[in-house]
Amino acid sequence: MNADRPQIPLAIEGITVRYPNGSVAVRDLSLSAAPGEVFGLVGPNGAGKSTLLNCAAGLLSPQAGTVRAGGEIISSRPRRAARHLVLMPDPLGVYLDISAREYMEFFARAYALPSAVAHQRIGHAVERLGLAPWLDHEVEALSSGWQRRLALSRVLIADAPIVLLDEPASGLDISGRRELLKLVRGFATEGRTVLVTSHILPELEELADRFGIIQKGTWVPVRDGQVYFTRADLRTGFGGGHWWLECSDPAGATALLGPDKAAIDPASGQIRLFAKDRDEAAELMARVIAAGYKVYHFEAAGRGLDDVVLNVLREPTK
Repeated sequence: MNADRPQIPLAIEGITVRYPNGSVAVRDLSLSAAPGEVFGLVGPNGAGKSTLLNCAAGLLSPQAGTVRAGGEIISSRPRRAARHLVLMPDPLGVYLDISAREYMEFFARAYALPSAVAHQRIGHAVERLGLAPWLDHEVEALSSGWQRRLALSRVLIADAPIVLLDEPASGLDISGRRELLKLVRGFATEGRTVLVTSHILPELEELADRFGIIQKGTWVPVRDGQVYFTRADLRTGFGGGHWWLECSDPAGATALLGPDKAAIDPASGQIRLFAKDRDEAAELMARVIAAGYKVYHFEAAGRGLDDVVLNVLREPTK
């Protein structure tokens, strides 16, 4: 870890990106991410996720809005943006007819690193990503998983405080995804600000701290105007509606509470409680205990990221 690397937040403020044909890719979209945080961008193909990352990196010029790295405006300024952030795009854009070593040396030169610094950072990337056996192999000879690890080396070589990752685990098997996403989580642990897009929602659920769903270039609220949500929101089912209750006699407890307040889940045998808030859920559990049934487990019913996204995107957007 580079103790001298600054910790810089990223702020995207009212960005609108319109293509020459008049179509709007991103519409009045704002987002802030803090050092040490992984923010997950979720949405269908063509929703505007990659456009947003390219705009944040200074590669696309917005028609409205600004992007700030710390207090510095980097909108439409790729050289200035490159001082603060690094983008791993999708597709990767890797050069196929050079060796892995030459690939990393190319990016070190692109970042204008002094020779000694470049040598140190390349060595660190090789060790951290396990690239040593492949240094003299041409990129086209590497598997898709090793190509993605090689592409990730540019993040380590740049050593930027802000990291933008577009579908970093695309095309990898389960083992490869796990390893790669663990590396990504490590960037946040080091105090970097991380934005990541992914269609692999179970892994993204474990990786990101906060999430936002994009459709047709704008945020889609998950409930009552709430745009962003956290892993804690997922674990608690957004704080309302359903609770799980495991007890000694599910049938008896369900009959006690009535069908409008309880139902047995056929898969688990647990009772799903329906309550407007935590207080009412606690009162229902207290009634079960008072009736003489033993309670073994009681918790808010969580929701998976894939379930939330599918439900939200079923709703028509305005």
